[in-house]
Amino acid sequence: MRSERGQATVDYVAIVAVLAIVFGAALASAAVGAPGIVNAVAGQFRHALCLVGGGRCPEWRSKPCSVATTRDASHVAVTVVLLRFDRDTYVLRERMSDGTVRLTVAKTRGLGLESGFGGGARITIRGRAIGAVDEARVAAQLVGTTGKTYVAQDERQADALMRAIRAGVAPSEPREEFKQGGVRALGNVGIGSSAAGLALEGLAGTMIGYRRDRSSGNVTLTLDAGRNGWGALSVGLAGPAGAVNGSATFGLTLDRERRPIALSVSATGSGSLGAMLPLRATSTLREATARAGGFSGSLRGRRWELGARLDLRDPVAAAAWARFRRGPASAGAIGALGAAIGDQAQLDVRTYRTAGTSGGGGAGIALGVRLGVDLEHADDRSTLIAAASRPPAGLWEPRIDCVRA
Repeated sequence: MRSERGQATVDYVAIVAVLAIVFGAALASAAVGAPGIVNAVAGQFRHALCLVGGGRCPEWRSKPCSVATTRDASHVAVTVVLLRFDRDTYVLRERMSDGTVRLTVAKTRGLGLESGFGGGARITIRGRAIGAVDEARVAAQLVGTTGKTYVAQDERQADALMRAIRAGVAPSEPREEFKQGGVRALGNVGIGSSAAGLALEGLAGTMIGYRRDRSSGNVTLTLDAGRNGWGALSVGLAGPAGAVNGSATFGLTLDRERRPIALSVSATGSGSLGAMLPLRATSTLREATARAGGFSGSLRGRRWELGARLDLRDPVAAAAWARFRRGPASAGAIGALGAAIGDQAQLDVRTYRTAGTSGGGGAGIALGVRLGVDLEHADDRSTLIAAASRPPAGLWEPRIDCVRA
């Protein structure tokens, strides 16, 4: 052991070179048939190299997937002259592949300006809209969101937490807390009545914020940008409807000592189709990452999620990050960081089956200035149908543990 302590660096280099040849041959022979085995071997090899290098050595582990979700949301908007106030609340329940359940409770407040021309009134009862709307509106707001995430060990504990939340009683300490602030804008056109009409809506927004994990002390700074839109046509008592949305979130995670430990990028896109019984033209100003839809009746579709997470404690990633910090405007530094994300980041791709219903009512009149109110309640559900992941410098493999959960 005494002689090993003085081992020359060149000796380690020689050992690593030999191991690399053996390791490369093993990967080449196993890559086709067993990506899971290859990824496990690759992870251990990378960890061993990190230990030899003397750096901080994270171990890659697959995180549990969200296999099924339900989202209960409500919305209220009031416009007086040019001033518009929005209040949105939602409760998101996620069943994870490890058996735990995540409950997220959030409230959003928005204050801004709205202008329009036209007017109308409608009400939705049991999925059937009654009324007429001939109006065009545009709005812009400053928005703020606060929320908490609780983690239950099983469905029974999650039910108890849900009862406490609905009763207005503060449950146990949350696992995570988050806040966001930003801007959003919306345009809406509605023409017609219960018998025949057309509605179009578009929404875009940008939010910045932070999320704090109370158990680890880590803080994640986020930048979220997205947009969504929907359209519907009714002839008679029914008609086709469709919605699309997309968003991207960039995050930088800091540890307790506020040292950067991870970079993350996530993107979400969804598309859904359905029917309305019948059309209503509603204007609901939602956050950029809100659910796809906004109809009485129901929509069914798909949602796709792509996530990438780069662990800055990995020596290769740490070197690229340090270079970027020294020269954030350098094309070479940006390219090196991008290459590190492409090769060293953990990647996840998931596909969900989605369905949702909503209903509500509203009335308003506008001639430049506007007086009106909108109410809405929505219930959205999703189920995981496909998932795959790629560990750092590994191979893609299906997440059977998630899909079969």
